[in-house]
Amino acid sequence: MTKIRCLRAFVAVGLIVGLSPGSVRSEDPKVVFDNRPEAGIPPEAKAQMDRKLTPEEKALLAKEYPVRFPTLTAGTIKVIRIRYFNKGTWASEKEAREYVAGFLANKSSEVYGFQIWSQTVEVPEIECLVEFTDEHRKKLLADNKDCREGRLLIWNTESCYRDATGRWYFVSVFDHFHRYHPKGNRENVKGVPPK
Repeated sequence: MTKIRCLRAFVAVGLIVGLSPGSVRSEDPKVVFDNRPEAGIPPEAKAQMDRKLTPEEKALLAKEYPVRFPTLTAGTIKVIRIRYFNKGTWASEKEAREYVAGFLANKSSEVYGFQIWSQTVEVPEIECLVEFTDEHRKKLLADNKDCREGRLLIWNTESCYRDATGRWYFVSVFDHFHRYHPKGNRENVKGVPPK
């Protein structure tokens, strides 16, 4: 009995030593933490830019062009979960949360079905997952439409939004960026006289 316990102890010590950081060989891959989202516009957003408009989208455009972000999302969003924010820009979760809340309510943001900016975008300043209301999800399912998790990527004056059906939209938030972003230029805000 004692020999079995000793043997188990030696095996356990050998396993622990074998798994210690000092035993990692130089040819082993590194394991690092990096919660930043991928750089650039999601490939699926680029791929759907040539997609035809649905009857609902045409009706919305007939009422308002360009469509404003609060109009597009009215009554559909339940929760926005911030997965990542650039800590070099916002000092706290509270600041990032307030910026996103302002983004959602900004009535000057313009929504398009195609990329409206010419410059490339790198890693987003903020990445969010979007949970939709039960009413919106039930309506989509009743209409035999997909009901997925949404996504919101915010760079500077540019952003992308994926709705519950998987449709991507390109959103210009020029005014919101320059008015509220720590790196925004307040002189670029509409209605603010230059100094």
